[in-house]
Order: sequence, then C-alpha cells, then structure tokens
Amino acid sequence: MTKPKKRKDERYRVQIYLGRDENGKSRYKQVYGKSPKEANKKADKVRLELGKGLDILSQRDTFAQWADDWLRGKKAAKITAGQKANYDHAVSVWKEELSGLEIGQIRADDIERKLISMQEENYADRTIAFYKSTIKQILRRAVGRVLANNPVDQVQLTTSMHKAEKRRALTNEEQQWIWDTPHRCQPVAIIMMLSGLRRGELAALTWQDIDFNNNTITVNKVIEYPPNDVPTLRHMTKSDCSMRVIDVPQKLIDYMQSLPRDNVLIVHTVTGRVMTVSAWTALWSSYMKVLNRKYGTRTPADLERMKNPGQHLFDMTIPPFTMHWMRHTFCTIMYLAGVDVVQARAQMGHADVTTTLKIYTHLDAAHKRKAADKLNAYFSDNTVQTRFKKA
Repeated sequence: MTKPKKRKDERYRVQIYLGRDENGKSRYKQVYGKSPKEANKKADKVRLELGKGLDILSQRDTFAQWADDWLRGKKAAKITAGQKANYDHAVSVWKEELSGLEIGQIRADDIERKLISMQEENYADRTIAFYKSTIKQILRRAVGRVLANNPVDQVQLTTSMHKAEKRRALTNEEQQWIWDTPHRCQPVAIIMMLSGLRRGELAALTWQDIDFNNNTITVNKVIEYPPNDVPTLRHMTKSDCSMRVIDVPQKLIDYMQSLPRDNVLIVHTVTGRVMTVSAWTALWSSYMKVLNRKYGTRTPADLERMKNPGQHLFDMTIPPFTMHWMRHTFCTIMYLAGVDVVQARAQMGHADVTTTLKIYTHLDAAHKRKAADKLNAYFSDNTVQTRFKKA
C-alpha cells in the first residue's frame, strides 16, 4: 500500500496506478484526505472500483455529457414528439440541478433534494415519478462502466399529499347521459367509450380505418400535439403496441353508420380541419356544460340566475368527466364482459401488461367488495335472522 504523502496545504495524497493508455503512458488517480487514514480509505475505494472493472478516469466526465448522450439515444428511438419534448425538459432540469458535477460525484442526496422540492411545489406524483425515472435511466448507463451502483436506488421520498388525478369509468347512468344527449361532441365520447381510443388516435381516425363488416377499427397513425406547435400527423403511435386492430361492439358500429360522412376524418373542426388542442378543449367543455344543464342539480345561485331571462352558465354539479375516463370506461366494459387481461391489453394498446393488470386488479377488488356487501345485506335481513334462530 502506498504511503500517503503530506502536501503543503496540510492534506494527504495517495496516488493509485491505473495502468497504461493506448500510447503506453502510465495513468494515475489521485485521492486526498485530511488525514492518512482518510486518504487511504478513499484509495481503497478506488482500488475496489478498479477490481470491478470500472473506468475510474471517466468518472470525471460531467453529468451533462452523460445526460446529452442518453438524450440523443432516446431521440433516435421511435418516440413521439410529445415524449421527446418531455425528455428534453426533464434533462435540462437535471443538468441545471447537477451543474458542474462529475458523473462520479453524484449522490442520492443531490437527486432527493430536487425531488423533495418538487413535492413542496405541489408537482403531480406522476410528474415527479417521470423526473425520477429520467435521472435513473441516465445514470443506469453509467452503472458497470463508471459507477458501481445507481444513486437513484437509494433515494427515499415520503408519500406526497398531492392528490393524483382521479380516473374512473363512467357509471351506467353516466353512460346513458352520453347516449341521450345529442351534441357535436357526442360522437367523440361514444367512440372513445366503446373503443378505448386515445385523443390523438381519434383525431387521426378516417372512415377507411373502420371495417363495418368485421366490426374493427385499425389504429395505424396518430395526431401529435407538440407544446406550442401545430398538430402533426405521424404514421406511428405512442408505442409499437399502440399499432393495433380493435374489436368493437356492434352497438358502436351501428352508431357510426348513422354519422354523416362529410369529411375524410371522422372527428374534425367545424371548418373540416384537424382538431387542435384549443378545439378539443372548447368542444369538450361545451359538452360538459350541456350535460350539467340537463342532468345537474341546480344550486341556490343557479335558481337566482334563472329568475333573469336569457342563457345561464350554471354551477357544475355533475362529475367533470375527462376524455381519459372514456378510455377507462372501455377497459371496464371489457372486464365486465369477461375479456381476459392479455386481450384487453391488446385492445387498449398498453405497452406494458401491468398497466392493464392494475385496472383489472382494482376492478376485482371493487367487485369483491360489492359481493361482500350483498352477503352482509342478506345476513342482516330480519327474515333470514329469524329463520336461523328457528333452525
């Protein structure tokens, strides 16, 4: 073991031989400590990492270098413009947070500190998870090459108090509201509810994609909505699994056959163009207001407004449906119809079957609770109790 040498600045230095480079020149790694013991401890760590085959000198590469390399690889893969924009932003945030740090200097505390600040700023749990996943993927490339382990694995976060977006299926009554309320948005809600299409998939759907004889919808393209950009048609979907043929019920086929074919696109703006983000927002908001006017309970403030003539904007007293609820409804309908989880995954276009399993598992638990409630109701019935006492 090399004896630590004392420097003029009162620190102790140990020099570790790393071998020779391609030109035959010797390479060394210097470590420093406030005492001989501390310097030797650091030297032992370097030797241990050498024994694991790690490239010690490359540990001095900046985090930004590794992040940029990872991002280039991610962009070269088949991902949507929206996903690229999300990764761009996440990488820029981490580069700013870890500015100036070498890849080998990053610790779990550095990462944890940023994620906790995001919790304090009330970021959604899904957003925090995405940022954590991004930094984990970047550092995963370095594991076994310059890092012995991934610092993200040591990050510990307490459960956020931020309420996640509630996603559920429509009740039978709410589904009937959709069927009984004509509106320019009604085809959007019904098609999504009985096919599970995503917004971008529906925006790109043409009449040629519908097979009325075999009751199928082919999904082979998507309209992307990049931030601050115009809608873009891409002949690829969110993932390879999203390229699919959906078997849809006859009820949807019958409904779609009744729709006017006044455009190549099934859903479009009033001027016949591709739906934009603002067009979607305005259309969906309008439909929710119509449903609320028809099925909502009038509040005291609403009753006051009704005393005056003209149109009134009533308080929303029905659940504010989202488009994703329609997709969730389709998955629930498949569960109730007995469609197995593998087929349901194919129908939904989920990249990972665990996504479908989470929905099915939740539905399993909910229906088991309902079965238990029925049993409790049965045994609480006075007639049943009397019958048992007589027996």
